[in-house]
Amino acid sequence: MAELLLEDFGPLSLARSPKDVGYDFLVSFRNSRGGTNTFGVEIKATERPDLSSFVVDRQTYNRWAHSTIPGLLLVVDVKQDRLLFGWPQRVDSRHGGYKSVRVPLTEIDDRTKKELHKRLVAW
Repeated sequence: MAELLLEDFGPLSLARSPKDVGYDFLVSFRNSRGGTNTFGVEIKATERPDLSSFVVDRQTYNRWAHSTIPGLLLVVDVKQDRLLFGWPQRVDSRHGGYKSVRVPLTEIDDRTKKELHKRLVAW
């Protein structure tokens, strides 16, 4: 389901990561300036998602948020066939002691799908 969404966006490339580099896929899009935007995509499947956020451990979050390749989190609600997405961002160092981090999520519908595609291309 998540891979089909990425393919529907018409990427230049969509590749499964050959090793555990912190992402399930690397996806690239041509941008309007003639360059290429590449993103790491991590997919998490769950039967009971919190529609507002997804909790990840600090180590995983740090790997996503502090990489040179922007990370995109796709959460699949396997019971309801829904997709949600979030952008792991750097957090304030005051929160560095927490063992987990909440990544805010947005449910993917027709409108947010267009917005997500636009962001991937315009980055």
